[in-house]
Amino acid sequence: MNGSDRKCTNRRILAIALLCAGSVAGQSGTRLYVQRFDNDNDDSLREQTIRLLKNHKGITIVANTNGADRILTGTNQTYVKGYLSRNPRVRYRNGDSRPVYGGYLSVELKDQQDETVWSYLVTPSRFGSEDIDKNLAGQIVNKLLQFLTNAGNAP
Repeated sequence: MNGSDRKCTNRRILAIALLCAGSVAGQSGTRLYVQRFDNDNDDSLREQTIRLLKNHKGITIVANTNGADRILTGTNQTYVKGYLSRNPRVRYRNGDSRPVYGGYLSVELKDQQDETVWSYLVTPSRFGSEDIDKNLAGQIVNKLLQFLTNAGNAP
């Protein structure tokens, strides 16, 4: 084997090693534990968040903090601040009325050393789903996925 053949073989071995390493890293993903949100009496917002996160590759939901790379914590408070009706002349609540929600969901993503690496605050979107938990969880999951995607691309 001459020198150029060795260089070519070494490059091929290096390329195969990098491809294998990249595929192993891509399969592992982020192991995430979602803690119970403060002020969430029935845990429905947490369950909705977990349900949406399970649909994405690269994120594995774990059962406890010991097996997690990151921990998602949060605080929420929601309330009905009024109702919208199709008919503006109707000033009482009827079957056509839709609730308008107020409040917030604040979340923090922490690492194993309990350091906050990301946080976000959302409020209910006015023309979103009538299911407030789905509305808030959807907004948080979208922003969290954007952060995790950009964090993986950072040098």
